[in-house]
Amino acid sequence: MNPIFYVYALCRITMLSSALLAVALFSTSSVVNAAQTDHSLNFSGTSLLKVNDYDVLYCAPVGPYTNEGNRLMAPLRSVSELLGAKVEYNMKSQEAVVNWGKNKIVFHKGKNMYDLNGQSVQMDTYPEVKQDSFIIPLGVLLRAMDIPFEYKNNKVVLQNESFNQSKVLQHVTELDWGRNNLLDNNSILDIQSFKLTSKINSTGELEGNLTVSALNRSGSAIKEGKEDLHEIFVFNQTISMDADQASIDIPDRKRPRIEIGSSVSRSISFVTIKDPLQYVLVAGRTIKTKDELK
Repeated sequence: MNPIFYVYALCRITMLSSALLAVALFSTSSVVNAAQTDHSLNFSGTSLLKVNDYDVLYCAPVGPYTNEGNRLMAPLRSVSELLGAKVEYNMKSQEAVVNWGKNKIVFHKGKNMYDLNGQSVQMDTYPEVKQDSFIIPLGVLLRAMDIPFEYKNNKVVLQNESFNQSKVLQHVTELDWGRNNLLDNNSILDIQSFKLTSKINSTGELEGNLTVSALNRSGSAIKEGKEDLHEIFVFNQTISMDADQASIDIPDRKRPRIEIGSSVSRSISFVTIKDPLQYVLVAGRTIKTKDELK
């Protein structure tokens, strides 16, 4: 049986007994607007980007990846909106406009330059276009937005509480019950490799699977019952995530002991109807056990 996860959807609160999914409402009709025309995914690799507590494994229409020039590439709209920027695309001029605070940044299709508050800035590469989305070097975007970053454990780490006020992360953090109520250590497991697949099945549903592994870098063993390798799927209309605590209808999953320097892996599946996948986020943390909560 696949691991149980919560699905946070629109309009009503109900219980789907056959799949044991808890359904609750959130306040907007659309989380993000990133385009996604091809629902089939087949990505595998290592985690390359972390924003606050969450590793970003996928942001429509592709996950962060390194190109042939060893540049870390990411979708302009998805990453910008994840951090809280507003993005518009002008089809006529084929320009993407990012509004971040008082700054206005304009990227041009087929040009190795961008405009920052009306001033041209040279880039050493050209934006790529995938599924009508600009894919640009992440470092270029972060410098244009004047966002500091750290390179740690072979990934770019962005840390600022203001990112949690973006529409996407605000919903995620509000609905992440374990983060708000059970959290022990929010970043003890280092997300390593992953494999993400999805496809439209014969009934028109989007079904997929995510397998993630993480490394215990804490310097001490993690006790049984504390591991919380927590997967979150952000669709255009819904958010689904792993259940952090047992309830009457949802049994708690096994949480193994993890020795120093050892890895732990999890695999979880999802199904949704006519709701494109926009982000896959994973938190590598520990939660308090029942005895610790007494």
